[in-house]
Amino acid sequence: MSSNRREFLGAAAASLCAGQAAPIPTIGDAPQLFVDLDRVEALENIERLFHAAEKHPANPVIRKVNPWEVARGTWGSVIYDEQERVFKAWYGGTSGRDVSGCTGPNCRSNSVLCHAVSQDGIVWERPKFRMHEAGGTRDNNVVIGDDYRDGMAHWESVRKDPLERDPSRKYKGLGWSSYDWDGPQSGIFTMTSPDGLRWTHSPDPVFRYHPRPGTNDLGPVGDAQSLMIDTLKRRYVAHMRRIPNRVMSESSDFRSWTAPRTCLEAEDGEMGNMVYNHVGFVYGDRYLGFLTWFNRNPRDTRLTLQLLTSRDGDRWLRAKSSVPLVGSGAIGDVDRFTNMLTGAPPIRFGGKLYIYYRALANRHGPYEGADTALEGGGICLATLRADGFASLGAGYEGGSVLTRPFQFSGTRLRINAKANFGRVVAEVLDAERKPVAGFEASNCEPVRADGLEMPVEWRTARLGSLREKPVRLRFQLVNARLYSYTIGTE
Repeated sequence: MSSNRREFLGAAAASLCAGQAAPIPTIGDAPQLFVDLDRVEALENIERLFHAAEKHPANPVIRKVNPWEVARGTWGSVIYDEQERVFKAWYGGTSGRDVSGCTGPNCRSNSVLCHAVSQDGIVWERPKFRMHEAGGTRDNNVVIGDDYRDGMAHWESVRKDPLERDPSRKYKGLGWSSYDWDGPQSGIFTMTSPDGLRWTHSPDPVFRYHPRPGTNDLGPVGDAQSLMIDTLKRRYVAHMRRIPNRVMSESSDFRSWTAPRTCLEAEDGEMGNMVYNHVGFVYGDRYLGFLTWFNRNPRDTRLTLQLLTSRDGDRWLRAKSSVPLVGSGAIGDVDRFTNMLTGAPPIRFGGKLYIYYRALANRHGPYEGADTALEGGGICLATLRADGFASLGAGYEGGSVLTRPFQFSGTRLRINAKANFGRVVAEVLDAERKPVAGFEASNCEPVRADGLEMPVEWRTARLGSLREKPVRLRFQLVNARLYSYTIGTE
């Protein structure tokens, strides 16, 4: 999106036309992004750019190194444990034993869940838990063995829960079981754990692939599930497949769930499982998400990751980006054709966002070609500048960004910007869009650096004096790019 003139954005105007005064929000210390422009009133000579994540050269960072691990079809989640200051991963493996009595389409060697830890998110250690046999040994890092539902389950979404007070349920997960494929025991299960190692599973599917007639069974739903822990509304949200759309169910206790309802719709021309999978997460004071989008064109069969946005965590929209967040790789790369999301949010680490994704060198079926038997794959890492999903930029001719009115309780404005070969200044405006005395652009110290949390100062005024008052900000950019702004404490 670019604007070579003054462009006013219309949500507030629509409210006024409908006879309703737009409410004035209060902004806390969360970063204000530009993924959508609902908090921006006008742009002048500004280009909005969405940014692709940069793939790590060591990919895949989690790959098959032991007999019980797999290269093809790896699924899992990666989190960063703030209390223990360590990365934790849960990912799929195999016991190596054949499934007995399986009649479903997903019959294969029995699945297990592996666990690994890392100090930097790149090099991983695989502790020997000696809990389950796999690969002919108990000296492995398997935490769920193939004795659970004949190994016909895969646990794509595992999280540590900041809302839970019961220490025995501190970790939570969602998993799909193909056990009893044609009967009522196939579907999505929940599980809880005190430590991420010892798991207790729901006795029956919470959401069924085949709901039983005349019962209160929730469904039908397919696989490709994910778990969102919504810290803004203090709830749990299960995202699931109901072709061609995506559906959600919510719970306040991770036990009782609402009937699934549509939350992300397929667009015209999208059929089957093109809207393949999505995961949502809280980012500051708003919601973002990742969509695995499946291009089923036989001449260009591939899966890529796209950015999602939501204002309420219930209805999801695709960001207006012309480039995927994580695109498919070049010839010879591990993610040549198939990139899929993992079941946890991005991780902020060292000024970057760590985005883990599942990758395969070959194409997703149905496809008949020379690459159907390849085994190369794993969990890969891509990184993005913190808050760097989208930015607003202007060249040497200059441009400006005017926010909608808001109130704040902080004392200092900080910006995430690239202005080391240009400058950013800011001014504060009142309800009539007039500069507030002392906070004019001419009184602002220009920011001329590239940084994530750079303070914006006025020479003779302090921002804290305007707390709880309706104001606007206007940023003036010259050869600079603005990723986000924050009003926090000193």
